[in-house]
Amino acid sequence: MRRGLIFPGGGMAQRDMIQIAQEAEAAGLDALYVTEAWRSAFVPLTALALSTERVRLGTYVLNAYGRSPFITGMSAVDVDELSGGRLMLGVGSGNRFINVDWQGVPHERPYRKMTEYVELLRQIFHTKAGERVLYEGEIHRMNWVPAVTPLRADVPIYLSAVFPRMVKVAGRVADGLALGAILSAEYARDVIQPAARAAAEEAGRDPHRLGFLMGAMVAVDDDRERARRAAREAICRLFAPLPHPYYEYMLREHGFSAAADAACQYVPAGQLERAVEAIPDEAVDRLTMAGTADEVRKRLTDYEGIVDEVICVNVFYSASDQSSMLDAYRRLIHL
Repeated sequence: MRRGLIFPGGGMAQRDMIQIAQEAEAAGLDALYVTEAWRSAFVPLTALALSTERVRLGTYVLNAYGRSPFITGMSAVDVDELSGGRLMLGVGSGNRFINVDWQGVPHERPYRKMTEYVELLRQIFHTKAGERVLYEGEIHRMNWVPAVTPLRADVPIYLSAVFPRMVKVAGRVADGLALGAILSAEYARDVIQPAARAAAEEAGRDPHRLGFLMGAMVAVDDDRERARRAAREAICRLFAPLPHPYYEYMLREHGFSAAADAACQYVPAGQLERAVEAIPDEAVDRLTMAGTADEVRKRLTDYEGIVDEVICVNVFYSASDQSSMLDAYRRLIHL
């Protein structure tokens, strides 16, 4: 099983991202990813492409409502060329809060949109300079002749999916699934994988060629209780500054409805401590990787044979303390 590292971008200077990326590559990590949330994805990813040589690079994930397939396709072709063919393109639909409240973009027909979005991106990657991209969908259309031949026709496209209908979309059209945080190994194995593979098979695709990546909240510290506290806080902070239906759904699917109720009520109200108190030990054990380095290494093995790669999301740091943030990243690198 491969291991990657993700940069959400909040509170972290790009120069520090480059430094950590170089250390991660030297330590043998397999991949580096950038989230399009607090920063754009392609700008930091370009910096990482220029400052590394071996590691795979990915967007985890781009917001499809904020970027047209035209802009995403051209940007991906550029970064893949610049990196020497190391790009993995993760895309997702976001949610109605991110799209409507943050961007003023209607969150309409996400399942149809993501089907067409992935299909069109794949066509762009397969089109040489001077040839025509011709696509007519219900939402997206394109009649365009690119002037640049992509370095690779097979840039992998992973679709962010956990809700049942989007899992089916991913199985039908994507190279794999980009799974989010607070996801247990057994849920990935018993719920998501069978549904995605069944959809692939129904579409006439080889279900065993689907890839599965997973972002995992990781907190490492010699003081295990301090690390577990950080994991609890990280779960709760997923519910502000805006609601996030995915994380609420995941808590309820895993049987932690009381924790979801508390997070939905208390976090937006600024009562973080009350929400943290409602996160049970079992949720920390099953949905995060928190504790000493040895404990986290053991947790990583739970996902062996289930996902192809665990992408570590650093949740053990203070955003106001740059030194603590970098130290926490280094602990993840050297697990």
